[in-house]
Amino acid sequence: MRSIVLLTFCMIVSIKAYSGVLSIGPAIGVERVNNLFDVDLGAIKGLYRFDNGVTIGGVAMFGDISFQDVPGEARYEVIIGYSTAPSGSNFAPYAFLSKGARAYYSSRSNVLYHTVTVGTRYILTPKTYLDTSYRHRNTNDINWESNLYSLGMGYNISDKFTIQITVGNTRGDYHSSQVMLSLVSRL
Repeated sequence: MRSIVLLTFCMIVSIKAYSGVLSIGPAIGVERVNNLFDVDLGAIKGLYRFDNGVTIGGVAMFGDISFQDVPGEARYEVIIGYSTAPSGSNFAPYAFLSKGARAYYSSRSNVLYHTVTVGTRYILTPKTYLDTSYRHRNTNDINWESNLYSLGMGYNISDKFTIQITVGNTRGDYHSSQVMLSLVSRL
């Protein structure tokens, strides 16, 4: 939690000192895990992209599980990476590293993890785009290594707001399919 507060403070200071774009917004969705149970998902994500492409941010995700004794969870990640803005090309590739903590809504201890994400956004029209990515996640704490492949479709409602739907499939120590609906605002 202290890391999230520190990251937010650094983002605010950065916004005042450098020009760039802050994207922030909520997401909701559902994930089907091992074809056994569903997880209701909620998230809030914020990324600040400096004009030079360096990107910092964070995400808080929450999962509510209604299956036997499986506890719900919260995940908090600090993100750093590089992203491009489309200029002269319809492709806008990106790459992110993150460090996260998975906290259970039970007495189980927290799990620290890391991720690597690579992807690209492809501009279809001035209002629509495709977003595809691959994410690898791993930890030394539990068997939770996974590979997430996702494809999203976005629509720019205005210069400040975008809505995106993303479907993903996870393979690794567990299997899942997910659908997320995101609203992104650009400040």
